[in-house]
Amino acid sequence: MIEPLLFLMLGMLVAAFIWLLLLPAFWRRATRLARRALEQHLPLTPNEIAAERDRLRARFAVEMALSARREEKARADLVAARSETGDRLRAEAEHLAHLSTRERLLADREVELAALRDQLRKFETELADLREARQLAETTIIGLQLQCDTLTARHNAALNLAEERRLHLEERGCEAENLRAALAEESRRAADLRHELQAREINLREAERHAATLENETKLLRIKRGEASLDASIAGREASLRAG
Repeated sequence: MIEPLLFLMLGMLVAAFIWLLLLPAFWRRATRLARRALEQHLPLTPNEIAAERDRLRARFAVEMALSARREEKARADLVAARSETGDRLRAEAEHLAHLSTRERLLADREVELAALRDQLRKFETELADLREARQLAETTIIGLQLQCDTLTARHNAALNLAEERRLHLEERGCEAENLRAALAEESRRAADLRHELQAREINLREAERHAATLENETKLLRIKRGEASLDASIAGREASLRAG
C-alpha cells in the first residue's frame, strides 16, 4: 500500500519539476501574445484617439438615455408596487386568519402525532424483536447451509465412490464375459474330448472284442497246429494289432 503512494508522489514531483522547467517558456509566450493583442486594440495615432473619444461619448450618451428610461420605468414600477402592497396587506390579513386556523389544526395534529409516536415506539420494539428473530434465523440458515455443504460434499464423494464401483463392476462384468466365453470354449472342448473319449472307448471295446476273438482263434490254432506255428501266428497278430 505504501509503494503505490510513494510512486504517485514521485510522479507528481517529477511532473511539477518538468512544469517548473517549462514555465518560463510558457510565460514568455503568454507575455508576447498579450502584448501583441494589446497593441492591436490600443489606438496609436491622433485620429484613432479622436475616433475612440467620439465612440466613448456616443456610448455614454446612449447609456444616459437608457438610464432615463430605466428611471421612468422604476417610478411606474414603484406606483404599481404601492398598489400591490395594499393588496398584499389585505391578503396578509386573510393569511393571518387562515394561519390561526392552521395553528388550531396544528395543535390537533400534534395530539395525533403524539399518538403516532407512541405507536411508532411500539413498532420499533416489535421491529427490534423481529431483527433479533431475523439474526437468529440467519444464524440458523448459515448452520443449515454449512450442513448442506457438508452433505453435498459427502454426496459428491458417494457419487464418486459409486462411479468407481460401477467402473469396477463393469470391469468385473467384462472379465466375467471373458470368463464365460472361455468357459463356453472349454465346455465345447470338453464336449469334443468327451465325444472323442466315447469314440475311443468304443474302439477299445471293439479292440477288446477283437482281442478276445483272436485269443479264441489262438487257442484253436494251438490245438490244431501246435505250439511253434501258434507262436508265430500270435506274433504276427500282435504286430498287426499294434499297427492298427
